[in-house]
Amino acid sequence: MDAGEARVGIAISDPDGRYAIPLEVVPANAAFPAIRTIVERERAVGIVLGLARLPSGDEGDAARMARRLGRRLERLGVPVEYEDETLTSRAAEARQAESAGGTGSRGRPADDIAASLILQQFLDRQAARAADTPGDEAGKRPDAEA
Repeated sequence: MDAGEARVGIAISDPDGRYAIPLEVVPANAAFPAIRTIVERERAVGIVLGLARLPSGDEGDAARMARRLGRRLERLGVPVEYEDETLTSRAAEARQAESAGGTGSRGRPADDIAASLILQQFLDRQAARAADTPGDEAGKRPDAEA
């Protein structure tokens, strides 16, 4: 998930946990019930929340807000993990502009695309970790949600 002050972008993974797919954008003030519904509907086994860091590497207001949401989401009974989201919003806007034929479609928030970038980074890191661990099946990860 890409949690912001106004909106929360949500992405899911494919059943094998290889690919992140943008799902939807929900208003931040209605995020918890919307996420609860999505977790139940998609049978998510985990949540990945983007964690914004300041250029110094410290956590600022945005990271504190994400951690507050994460503590709330822990009540859903699924593990909550955090993934560095440095530059994902800018990358999402660039991807959105590319898919709009270079016109830079500004009418639609790119938060779900940012969430998919955060989730894909997490999935890739998990796959690399699994490949480095003898005896584990590489590529076999549970569904996750960002």
